[in-house]
Amino acid sequence: MKKISTVIAILLIVLLIWPFIHVRKHLIKHDKPLIETIQAYPEPDFAKVMFLGLNAFAADLLFTKAQYYYGSHYVTDNTYPLLEQMTKVILALNPDLKFIILFAEAAISSMRTPEAIESANSLLKLGHEIYPDDYMFIFNQGYNYFIYLGDMEKAYPLMYKGARMKDAPENLFWMVSRVTLAGGGYRLGYEYTKEKLKDAKDPNMIKQFNNELAQYANLILLSDSIEKYYSLYGKSPDREMKDLVSSKILRSIPDDIFGGEYYFDDKDRKVKSTSEGKRYYKKEKEKEKEKELKENTSEQDTFKKDEK
Repeated sequence: MKKISTVIAILLIVLLIWPFIHVRKHLIKHDKPLIETIQAYPEPDFAKVMFLGLNAFAADLLFTKAQYYYGSHYVTDNTYPLLEQMTKVILALNPDLKFIILFAEAAISSMRTPEAIESANSLLKLGHEIYPDDYMFIFNQGYNYFIYLGDMEKAYPLMYKGARMKDAPENLFWMVSRVTLAGGGYRLGYEYTKEKLKDAKDPNMIKQFNNELAQYANLILLSDSIEKYYSLYGKSPDREMKDLVSSKILRSIPDDIFGGEYYFDDKDRKVKSTSEGKRYYKKEKEKEKEKELKENTSEQDTFKKDEK
C-alpha cells in the first residue's frame, strides 16, 4: 500500500507541475498580450465603496492577481508598470496587509530606473503613513536611492532618519556609516556621527564615534585637497596622493585611523581607505602578522631540525 501511495503521490506532483512548466515556456517564447492597463484599476478611495463591504476578501483576490501579474512579467519583460496601482488599491481595501508593500516595492525597484525607484518609494511613503513607527519604510527609501541610483544626497537623510527611529536595530548605524564611506558622502557621515556622539553614554561607543569623526575629518581634508590640486593643475593626483605633498598642498598624508592606507580612486574620483571603514581592521592585520610570524618561525625550526 505504501508503495502504491508513493507512486500516486509522485504522479500527482508531476501532473501538477507540468502545466506550470508549459505555461512558463509559452510566456517566454511568446509576447504577452497587453490586456491590462492602468484604467483597469479603480482609484484606492473608490475601491473601498465598489466592493460593498467585502474589502478584505477583495484585497486577497487582488493580491493573488498581483502575484500572477508579477510572475508572468518576471519570466517575460521584467517590468511591472501596474504593480504600484494594484498595491495601492489592495492597501486601501485592507491596510493590515503590510508585507504587500515590501513585496511590491522590491519587485518595482528591481527595474533599477529612476522612474521605478520613485514608484517603489511612493509605496514606502504610503507604508510610512500607515505604519509611522516602522523604520523600514523610511530607511528603505534611502537604501533604494543609494543602491540603485548611487544618489547619496537623497539616500543619506532618509537612511539617517530611519536608523534613528526608536525600534531601528543598532547595527543600522554601522550600515549607514559604511554606506556613507562607500558613497563618498564624508560630510554627511561626519554630521551623522557627531549627532550620534551627543547621545552616546557608553565609553567604548564614545571612543568609536570619536574615531569615526577623525576618519571622516581625514577623508574630507584629502578630498578638499584633491579638488584644489585639480583646479591648479587640471589633472588628478597619483593614487597614493604624494602629489598633494610635493605640490605643498598638504604637509603629509594623515594616518588612517583604523590602520589602513588612504588612496585616490581616479575611476570614482573619491578618496578611499584600504580599511573600508572596518573598525577592527588594525587588529585584524596585527593578528595576520602574528600568524604569519608563527608560521615562519615554525618553518625555520623545522628546517633547522632537518639540517641536523
